[in-house]
Amino acid sequence: MKIHQANHVNCPPGSACELDRRALALWPGLDSRALARCRHDVARVSRLVARRSHLPPSIVEVLLGAPSITAEDAACWFG
Repeated sequence: MKIHQANHVNCPPGSACELDRRALALWPGLDSRALARCRHDVARVSRLVARRSHLPPSIVEVLLGAPSITAEDAACWFG
C-alpha cells in the first residue's frame, strides 16, 4: 500500500487522489484527515462536504465530477 504525502503532492495525475485534490481545491478548509478516511469514494467525500457546507451531496458530486477549465478555455470563452 502506498503512503501518501501531505496534500498528495507525489501522486500521479488521473489517480484516485485526483478526487482528493479537487475537493481540497474547491473547499480549502476541508479537514484532510477526514478526507483521507473517505478513501477516494465520491459518495463519502460528497457527504463529508455536505456536512460542512450548505450544499446537498448530489450537488457536491456534480461539482467534484465537473471538468476542469483551463486558461485556454477561459480565453476562448471570455476573450
